[in-house]
Amino acid sequence: MTKSTGRDLAARPARKLLFLQLADTIFNVITSKPPENALLVDTRTPAEYAQGHLEGAINLDLSAPRPRLRTPEDLQAFERSLAELNGKLGLGPEKKVVLYDDGLTPRLARTAFFLALSGLQVFLWPAGWQQHERTLEVPHIQAAKPWARLRRELLLTADEARKHLLLFDVRSPQEFTGETKASCCARSGRVPGAKNAPWEMFINSSGLLEQLGIVTGQEVGVYCHSGARSAVAFWVLKSLGVSVKNYLGSMHEWSGEADLPIEAG
Repeated sequence: MTKSTGRDLAARPARKLLFLQLADTIFNVITSKPPENALLVDTRTPAEYAQGHLEGAINLDLSAPRPRLRTPEDLQAFERSLAELNGKLGLGPEKKVVLYDDGLTPRLARTAFFLALSGLQVFLWPAGWQQHERTLEVPHIQAAKPWARLRRELLLTADEARKHLLLFDVRSPQEFTGETKASCCARSGRVPGAKNAPWEMFINSSGLLEQLGIVTGQEVGVYCHSGARSAVAFWVLKSLGVSVKNYLGSMHEWSGEADLPIEAG
């Protein structure tokens, strides 16, 4: 087995660790070692993973899949796809998953959200893992029987977002007003009635609920372009005890659905 130490890697260009203070204060961050028998998931790029990762960690980034989730059939198909994914990863209902990255990145947050939606118990490890020994060896995964239990209490669909009483758009102000949009979106603008709270606001959780006007007992919905930046907001709010749902389809889905209204300006 070929291994490299944190000291060896210290000579490489350092990447700024976002959300370090946040992670150390409000997340159940693993500072010594993961829970026993947990699957380690490295959500960094394949190139970064290949340069050295924690022993036993697989490389997985679920920031790209964009399933349409409007009908009961859509949701059933999504649950089946999650079951197939869990099966390929050897994951069952009793298996814990620890996901790590260089900070609480959107790809870490969205990948963790996907796995949490499937019914798995997930732990986010955005900081502190860098001090542990790394390896170049890629682990063998023993496939298991497909399994998933879609956790609908975490998920907001387009039709639910349409009538949600407290919905936050965590994109930039320019995206919110419709000045700019992702090239894949059919229309620019926002979900009618949504409030803008750029995801950078969630970097510092101190006084966040007061800034957002969230009071105890309120259910909050969040969205962005593809459910990745909003997944960061989701985990932060979740950690603060807020009842929150993430609209996974976000504006990528919303802008392409002709029956859904849109606001701009």
